[in-house]
Amino acid sequence: MPIAAPAETDGIARPDGPRAVTPHHDASEGVGLHGRTIAAALDLLRERQAVRPRMDEIAAALDEPVENVAKIFPDAEAVLIAAGELALVRLMDTCVKSVVKVDPEDAVGQFCSLGEAYIEWADTYAMQFKMLSDQNILDTLGTPQLRRYLNSLSELMTRMLERAQDAGHLPPDEDIRLMVLSSRTFAYGLARMVVDQRMGEWYPELPPMEAAKLALHDFVRRIARGSIRRPDPRP
Repeated sequence: MPIAAPAETDGIARPDGPRAVTPHHDASEGVGLHGRTIAAALDLLRERQAVRPRMDEIAAALDEPVENVAKIFPDAEAVLIAAGELALVRLMDTCVKSVVKVDPEDAVGQFCSLGEAYIEWADTYAMQFKMLSDQNILDTLGTPQLRRYLNSLSELMTRMLERAQDAGHLPPDEDIRLMVLSSRTFAYGLARMVVDQRMGEWYPELPPMEAAKLALHDFVRRIARGSIRRPDPRP
């Protein structure tokens, strides 16, 4: 099922396509064989510890002839790509909505809001998050219809930091590209810890999502403080 490329709205990349489904365990409700196929594939991935399912296994889980499923998806990879695309549509929609709620002059607040949206998305779409991160299951970066959403997320982060730089909140020589990489790496690590239920190792007294957001806000504030050019104390 094709999904339109992200459109530009108010200078922010925004996904423009069919409504994303709810998490995969509800994906079969009211969306026919297409949604049921995606849900079955994700369920098989979870049950088999991320072993990529075959087309005949997906059809068997649906109690449908392979021929019927093949009319919609040519192979198992196409099913997983569709599952990833639907989840990434939701990711971009959630990220954009979270950012526009924050004062555009508050760069730190926007960055924190974006990070929170990403971690919450990973927790909600845990199987899709794992699938998109596992090269053995799906070549996300090598699949154009998936990579464009990740590129849009990087572009969104870049524009936020460039606006902060233009407003004087970051030094003119700040390496924006490197800041985006560092931030995405940190957010991905936090999301992975939440999905893998590892946050309790560090903050057993807090719910995992609360602990992750606490660490995220600390990271963003440290970046913000570290980017402020301090006056030379020498006379």
